[in-house]
Amino acid sequence: MASWRDELIEAAKTKAERDAEEQERHRKRVQEALHTAEAALSLGAEALRFTRDRLRDKGQSPSFTEQADDFKLKLGDFGLRVELARDAAVVRVTFGDGKPREFDFAKDRHIAPADVEEYIGRRAVELVRTAQKASPW
Repeated sequence: MASWRDELIEAAKTKAERDAEEQERHRKRVQEALHTAEAALSLGAEALRFTRDRLRDKGQSPSFTEQADDFKLKLGDFGLRVELARDAAVVRVTFGDGKPREFDFAKDRHIAPADVEEYIGRRAVELVRTAQKASPW
């Protein structure tokens, strides 16, 4: 149990001190969550590579680009992108021109990398079906 002295020290803190403490807690949460976010990005990138390889097997020529934390698969006019924002431990998945779906690992600690991979895989299926419908092969 905290003594009255400890409670007084806590009660007398300035807004700047409280904000600095909150920023430090957030930085630590992000640092801890970054490992899980990196694993999710790795699985997501592998899902895009798998999709690319299956499309090539079928005679299609998808465009696939990868940079440090940014992977893009494009098939005709349709695209799927997976990226990691390291400063926030957020994996963003963008399908087409839509709004990105964000997986915030610092805020939502229950998210597993396999959940992100499943989501990306489902978007990849949707991408292939949409491209197939637009231009059958």
